[in-house]
Amino acid sequence: MNRPSHFFNIESADQLFGLLKTVASRLATSEEKRAEDFLLLVFGLTHLREWIAPDYDWEERGPVTPEEHFFQDIWKFDEFKFLQALCNRSKHMCVTDSAMGTLYESKSGRRFPVGYFADGKDVEEVVRAVIKFYEEKWFHKTGSGQNAT
Repeated sequence: MNRPSHFFNIESADQLFGLLKTVASRLATSEEKRAEDFLLLVFGLTHLREWIAPDYDWEERGPVTPEEHFFQDIWKFDEFKFLQALCNRSKHMCVTDSAMGTLYESKSGRRFPVGYFADGKDVEEVVRAVIKFYEEKWFHKTGSGQNAT
């Protein structure tokens, strides 16, 4: 069974990836780093591989299609594993088992977040690395984002 990936009017992995890149780009140029942008990026980048290979059950069998091979390949990428662990901790509200923090800056008497860190890593840098992996290893591989099987 090959079910299409979608969420309301986001109807493909390509569209979801485009949205995530837009949010990451906005975040990169923003003076104030919004936690909700990080949340979307962490959740979205973690689950995007499931949009690419929606019916793949890696516990049931090894990869056969290009989508399934990619699903396995990104799992081997340390930065992806970091985001997935962060995603799982956040969905279970287990933030105490990891060193997490926010870097603040003050301007004109106002204090605002300029970065988020977990386990000693800058989350924005990890997001950039995972986006680059998706881009190079899947979405730009054939020029359309859809690998031929």
